[in-house]
Amino acid sequence: MNSIFKAVIVGVSFSICADATLAQKVETPPHQGNTTYVTYYLNHLLANIDMGDEGSDSVIEGFGITRNTSGQKTFDGMSVHCVFYYGVRGGKETAQGACTEMDADGDKVFTTFVAGAHTLIGGTGKYQGITGSATFSASPLRPPAPGTFAVEIDHKVSWKLK
Repeated sequence: MNSIFKAVIVGVSFSICADATLAQKVETPPHQGNTTYVTYYLNHLLANIDMGDEGSDSVIEGFGITRNTSGQKTFDGMSVHCVFYYGVRGGKETAQGACTEMDADGDKVFTTFVAGAHTLIGGTGKYQGITGSATFSASPLRPPAPGTFAVEIDHKVSWKLK
């Protein structure tokens, strides 16, 4: 009985701490600016078509967390969800997709991307009307489990809020 009581107290304490962390307000970003940030992604394959020597096509879903590398608050501590297409034809790779980046307040930035460049296409809350672009480069990380792959993406972003 005593151990059950302790487990409940620990669970409630953890829940209160998590709620307090999520309740912290994220400051409104500057009207326009530039920064750098890194996103750590864990991806998994949703579907794949192997066409032998002709190539392959895949649909991939990724989840990540951002960390601003310039010491700014903008684009720091955001949860990221992406879905993208990846194809190979004649040894040439192509990728394109879309992402949402959500801050602790639940406000989102929407992006699309094609081979090394994001386009900021809008958002919700404090990011309503955001536009801009980000170049990025990828560095693979060791996958944590079979059927997954991990990657670190470095971004250089410029934005403007309407």
